[in-house]
Amino acid sequence: MFQYATPANIDDLVGRPAHDAFLKAWHESIKQHFADEITGLPPGNRLFFTETASPATSADLPITWNAFPLSILRDHPDVAIDRWGAADKIELLDRSPQGAAPAPMPYRVQDEYCEWFAYRQTPGGPITRIVFTAEAPEYWIMLAEYDFDWVVQLYQKHVSPLVQADDLKLKQDISFSSDLLLKKGHYNPYNKWNTTQGVMHLTHPANTLGAEINLAARATIPRKNAAGARITEVRRFACCSDFGDANRSSDPNIGNGVNLTVIPAGAAATAQSITLANPVALYIDRLASGAITDENGNPLSGWFKIVRGVTGRGLMAVLEPPAGATFGLDKIRVGNKKLTHGGQVSERIQMVLYGKTANLGKPIPPLQACVNHCCRPNTLVEVSKVNLNQTAANRACVTPTPKDAFPELVAPAHGGFGMAAAEETLAPIPKLGKSRLGSGYAK
Repeated sequence: MFQYATPANIDDLVGRPAHDAFLKAWHESIKQHFADEITGLPPGNRLFFTETASPATSADLPITWNAFPLSILRDHPDVAIDRWGAADKIELLDRSPQGAAPAPMPYRVQDEYCEWFAYRQTPGGPITRIVFTAEAPEYWIMLAEYDFDWVVQLYQKHVSPLVQADDLKLKQDISFSSDLLLKKGHYNPYNKWNTTQGVMHLTHPANTLGAEINLAARATIPRKNAAGARITEVRRFACCSDFGDANRSSDPNIGNGVNLTVIPAGAAATAQSITLANPVALYIDRLASGAITDENGNPLSGWFKIVRGVTGRGLMAVLEPPAGATFGLDKIRVGNKKLTHGGQVSERIQMVLYGKTANLGKPIPPLQACVNHCCRPNTLVEVSKVNLNQTAANRACVTPTPKDAFPELVAPAHGGFGMAAAEETLAPIPKLGKSRLGSGYAK
């Protein structure tokens, strides 16, 4: 019988009393998430499938993107140190349940499903260690539900031996997502050891496993512009559709990759159904060859290591001096520049997720009109180098982004923009990151 495995087949609870119950709960949560996303698709466009119903037949199909936030790169295209510094920023998001007192929770602005923390012995001092993570917060929420004590020990191993149980507990109820309430006294995914003093898993509201599944499902819907032609260009497709964020590197590449896999471009194409390969996760794929060197430009091997997961399916990676090294990170170079920020390294990290396909005899669905479009600032800078404002197809562009980035996507109608077909109006993606995982908590 098919069973969804934990990310990278990590077996954190081997030998622990809750082992079997946790694995069963993880399978059921992923299974339910797939079922919900498939049900939410238009009846005539269900090319997304779950292997609990039909087995995939293809090999794993990788979709890749860069780990550094593309939106920050666009904001700081010329001065590298400015963008590296901007990527280290911690922001706050109010995660209070409706009607409750404010619950500001910290998160990193690193929104490409890869987040990092640079450890230093003194504030502003040389970096001694950098940890990169692609681990889903939902996994840690559920793991803590089944074995909180072991979560504390994993933090002590991977983050700091100073971690205490109370450090990881919520002081008030919070809303992790639109349909998941985390109660006071339970695991706090925004604890200090995962935000301001270290990193264990992802924190950005868009960096969730639920968002990945939602994105993959909705990206199977083929789209057309106002003239009726299919949209296959990466950013146009992201602007037109109703998944993710058109300003990221990840979402547009994932969405377009999924869409062109299920319905390849060309008149003779046949539809392929697609799913996310088991185990479902987002991964650190690799660091570019030769990215890290000593002061003389000699490549350094053994300094960047996957410590959770495996090569090609990394959940956590660490950059630090290996045993026997005669110098530290303060003496290494990245791209021929002295290492000062974790962002320098992330710019050379490739991320990946894997899809799989099967020919389930589904017909090619009709092209659907755009449900969104993108507005851009009124500047002479080319559209690929500016961040856009995604808005509904029936709403015109207004200040501060008064121009349509891709005017061909939607047709003018009554002074505004054409509305997509009513049957394609799907539920919006919650801003907190869609997720139904960890359903053991009260909702």
